[in-house]
Order: sequence, then C-alpha cells, then structure tokens
Amino acid sequence: MIANFLSILLSCVLGIAGLVHLAWAFGSTFPYANQQALARAVVGRRGITRMPSMAASGFVALCLFAASLWALLLGRLVEAPVSDWLIAPGGLVLAAVFLIRGVIGVLPTFERALPEQPFLRLNRIFYSPLCVFIGLAFFGLTLMMPNWSWRLSLFG
Repeated sequence: MIANFLSILLSCVLGIAGLVHLAWAFGSTFPYANQQALARAVVGRRGITRMPSMAASGFVALCLFAASLWALLLGRLVEAPVSDWLIAPGGLVLAAVFLIRGVIGVLPTFERALPEQPFLRLNRIFYSPLCVFIGLAFFGLTLMMPNWSWRLSLFG
C-alpha cells in the first residue's frame, strides 16, 4: 500500500518534471517571460543568456520519463518482462544519482560554479531538497520490493 502510493507520487513528480523539460526543449519559457530569465533560474551558469539546446533539454526529459516509469516498475504498478535483478539495481542507481545531486547541490563549490540568481536560491529551497526526496523515495521503493531473495543473494 505504501509502496503503491510512493510509486505513484514519485512517478507523477518525475513525469511533471519531464513534461516541463520537454516544453523547454520545444522553446517554451514557462514560467518565465524570456529565455534569459528561464536560463538564469534553471541552469544558473555565470553569464548565461539562453537555455541549453533542444537536444539537451529533450535528453533530460527522456531521462525523467524513464525514471518515472522505473518508479512504477519498482512499485509493481507496471509489469515488464524484466527480472528483479535489473529492476532493483536500477532503483539503487536512480536513488544514488538523485541523492548525490541533492547533496552536491548545496556544497559551496557547486554554488560558486552556478552563482546566478534566482537559480542559487531556487536550488537551495527547491531543486536540491526535491532531488534528496526523489533519491530517498527510490531507495525506499527498492527496499520495499517483494521477494527479499535478491538482496540476500548479493552477500553470498
């Protein structure tokens, strides 16, 4: 029950993020007035005036959609002809990626590399905490998978 709720919540969050990135790939500046304001809020690189390429934003959208699907796989809401030997490690990899991004995002080195406002403020209050939440959710979903034998067999 908890795994189902968490899986749906996580999939929705990632799916919405994927849709927003897809919209940016096609030139939308939502929720800002122009490319420069959007780039300063989303990318944060010093002196940035434009969003990354359509291919870059599209790739991020595709990765977010794949992670959204993976959340549904972990929650057993979607069936795939894939063994737990692939689903579980994928969940752990996704957990690690999002947790690392969340933690690195608040380090002084990261903040010096991406100093533009409002990115810096948004990263502190929204982007990094959201990544930590997503990473913890993937970790929890992976641990809640039925059939513990795949975990025990990793240790011999």
